[in-house]
Amino acid sequence: MTTRFFQSAAVFSALAVASQGSGFSLFQGDSTGMADAAGSIAKGGRAGDMYYNPAQLSSVTGTVVQAGSFFTRPHLKIETTDPYTGRTQKTAADKKWFAIPHAYFSTPLCQDVQFGFGVFSRMGLGDEFPRDWPGRYNSTKVDFSTIDLSPAVSWRVTDWLSIGGGLTFQYFDITLEQEIDAAGIAGMRRYNDPAAGPRLDVHQRIHGEDDCAVGWDVGVKVDPTDKLHFGLAYHSPVSVKAKGHASYDAPAAVRAAYPMFFRYTKARGNIKEPDYLMGAVAYDFTDALTLGVNVTRSGWSSWDKLEIVEDEPFLPGHGVLGAEKDWDDVWRFSVGGSYRVDENWSVLASFTWDDSPINRSHADYIVPADTREIYAVGLAWTSGAWTVDATYFFEKINDMSVSARPAEGIWSGRYCDGFSHAFAFSVGYNF
Repeated sequence: MTTRFFQSAAVFSALAVASQGSGFSLFQGDSTGMADAAGSIAKGGRAGDMYYNPAQLSSVTGTVVQAGSFFTRPHLKIETTDPYTGRTQKTAADKKWFAIPHAYFSTPLCQDVQFGFGVFSRMGLGDEFPRDWPGRYNSTKVDFSTIDLSPAVSWRVTDWLSIGGGLTFQYFDITLEQEIDAAGIAGMRRYNDPAAGPRLDVHQRIHGEDDCAVGWDVGVKVDPTDKLHFGLAYHSPVSVKAKGHASYDAPAAVRAAYPMFFRYTKARGNIKEPDYLMGAVAYDFTDALTLGVNVTRSGWSSWDKLEIVEDEPFLPGHGVLGAEKDWDDVWRFSVGGSYRVDENWSVLASFTWDDSPINRSHADYIVPADTREIYAVGLAWTSGAWTVDATYFFEKINDMSVSARPAEGIWSGRYCDGFSHAFAFSVGYNF
């Protein structure tokens, strides 16, 4: 029972996502950034580029308002093999659309100094499985969202050099649900036997939130020639102090047998989100064609161990719970570019390879994903003071084998058939 509680608390403490990035990171700051991250980091031109590199505010002229949203619908199946019966089956996560909005404002403070403010999300997760599926003793539902508020300033030091920096104030809300095998705990049947049926399962719900977590960003933009553009940005780790509670829905028979267990209890935990180092180069091969390369390092080694403290332990002697994760730092590579068809229309496209930080020895059903391949194409339209951007991308999630850990509700099998369709749009106006 303690292990089951911790698996839920792990997500509550760690801020998990339905994401298009390593672990549960989001790299979709706006529509053009989805289609051409290298251009957003190195060359700029949109207010939303501050999501990637705050120095790119210097590439924005005048006062600009930009807003839009990112929509994704992940598809994923988990294959499990029952260790007691040998039965193998695939279970699909419920197919749902997730919306992740964004908004940006940029205005000059004085000559060569530009102020920007962004509202967006750098992390998120969402998946849901049937409450009677074989992996229910590890996870049945994750619903996690963040809101990041980011003021930033850039300074054009010379015609070819700009620097920028800002702060990020993050708020989050997360809910995780799973089942607890009460009959198995009592020795009435094999513990966490997925074939035993859910009749005596206890439904657990963890809810967590944070008042505010703070991070910071710095960046530099270098244009050594009219055609060559470099960008480098660093986004600091964010230390989250999460507070929440656990509640339980137990069958009457379980309540009667264990009246002192499965009661409402408060919990708290700390987690250090990863830092990000983003670098890109873009080159204008012609007046119409720009191509670029982007490399991003995500510091997921910060997630090595989770520790949750219960204010009122629901089991004596188990007020502090922990588990190893040992995730790795990973790299994300993308190549892409833009082509201006005429004075109003541009086409953007990119390919991204995004490595997974998950340590297979500690893989679970909370973040069931491996390395991703992302193909994106977008359109940008500009007319007078208006800009409209739209992007579609297809994400393929590679299969990953998982070894059995019955005590944690994990069975031999694999994450498989994973992919995602995503759309984004942004609308901007220059006053």
